[in-house]
Amino acid sequence: MAAMTRMSFVGVLAFLVAAPIFLLGGCLTPTDSSSSSKSGTTSNSKKVKFKWTKDKGTRVKNGSVPFAYSLKKNSGKIRLYFCGAGPDVGPGIASATSNDGLKFNADSGSRLMSSDEYGGQPAAVCDATVVKLPNGKMRMYYKAALGQGGPGQATHKIFSATSSDGLNFEKEGLRIDSDKTGDNGWASVPEAIKLRDGRVRIYYVSGDHTARGGTMSAISKDGLTFKKESGARVKEMVDPAVIELRKGLYMMLAVVLPAPPNARTSNKLKTGIYSFTSSDGKKFGSRSKVITGKGIYDPSIVRVSKNKYRVFYGKDLGSPDKPNIVTKSLTGRIVK
Repeated sequence: MAAMTRMSFVGVLAFLVAAPIFLLGGCLTPTDSSSSSKSGTTSNSKKVKFKWTKDKGTRVKNGSVPFAYSLKKNSGKIRLYFCGAGPDVGPGIASATSNDGLKFNADSGSRLMSSDEYGGQPAAVCDATVVKLPNGKMRMYYKAALGQGGPGQATHKIFSATSSDGLNFEKEGLRIDSDKTGDNGWASVPEAIKLRDGRVRIYYVSGDHTARGGTMSAISKDGLTFKKESGARVKEMVDPAVIELRKGLYMMLAVVLPAPPNARTSNKLKTGIYSFTSSDGKKFGSRSKVITGKGIYDPSIVRVSKNKYRVFYGKDLGSPDKPNIVTKSLTGRIVK
């Protein structure tokens, strides 16, 4: 791949790490409290108890920032879309397919590469999320990044593309223009879900100071024209992944990333992935730990069977000067 048309995966990871660390006058990260208000939410949601177990091995060795798309309902047959980072996967957004959700084989080529998102300027595409359309096709929403660095340095906007087979995608255009939506040039890491009434909601990491470096959302009737929803879904936490557990009950996974050196912070939460629940998909509360540790980011969750779910997530197994980016997973069961 040409260096002028696609930045390295390490650069993409740098975007993710920078995403939650911005505020006028300082840096903020979540405080350790069971109160929903500390996460920027108020909710009457029910708490759901999961038992999480790490899966052995690695799902994808040369790529990360995964999105899991179930090819067959309530089965292990899954296609992972991710940011490619090695010779055996395509550049840009690549994919791999599995019959059991554990052993994946890379699909040949790339699903999407950067081209004209910013009028031909060098950009990077990553962070795929996919919904099924009424006509049987699939729509992918993805982030295109112009420039390197965090909010105020780079520009992140959300675009879309469609496909009839999940492998060959045709670009449609701009969906969330972060320069015009109050997101201050930063709408990143999208997570799209299709609601029961046919609308599409995109959760995304926002540069809007209301989110305090966290997650906001936008809603659409046709999946093309989106209207930003007021307030933050979860403040000071990033990389949202959302699933409807049952009618009237949503679960969001969100990430605490490390603050930069010398940052003033009141953070008491360990870095890692946490879950929240909501009755309406907007007000999230009842925070619970999913997994903590260093180098954990960007989860995606899929239902495997009744009361059984699998979370795929990015993991850096390397060091700051020599990252080793892979995709890991863990399996959760609802404990009654």
